[in-house]
Amino acid sequence: MKKSILLALLGSLAFAGLSATPQTYGAYEDFDAICKDAFGQKARLANWRDIKKAYEKAADKEEFVASLGLESYDQSLIVKNESEYFEEGDRHYIVTLHNGTLPTNYTYLVHDTIDAHTLDLGSWRDIDYPALCIVE
Repeated sequence: MKKSILLALLGSLAFAGLSATPQTYGAYEDFDAICKDAFGQKARLANWRDIKKAYEKAADKEEFVASLGLESYDQSLIVKNESEYFEEGDRHYIVTLHNGTLPTNYTYLVHDTIDAHTLDLGSWRDIDYPALCIVE
């Protein structure tokens, strides 16, 4: 499939300009360049505040959450928090779906939450997740 057709299809799936990359990445990548390559020159890595803002504006909260493509707590998307990519040195910021229940069986650090742990801004080491991009 040609790249332009693929980009058009991915763009049509975006909710509030947010789209996840089809590939996964480790922590030490140039995520803004990855987003630009995947979604065009106006794309960048999504910021946690972008997600909070989009969630607040969404008429259908469940549809918004579903649009992120997260189905369980072990799936996450790479984001940044303000201008920071990392918490405590090597813990990269991620957004994770918890559907109101924060698991207690691992050391997931929660830095902020949306709607009582529906979505959480967390951080994790040794990540291998898709990047969440926003097209402005």
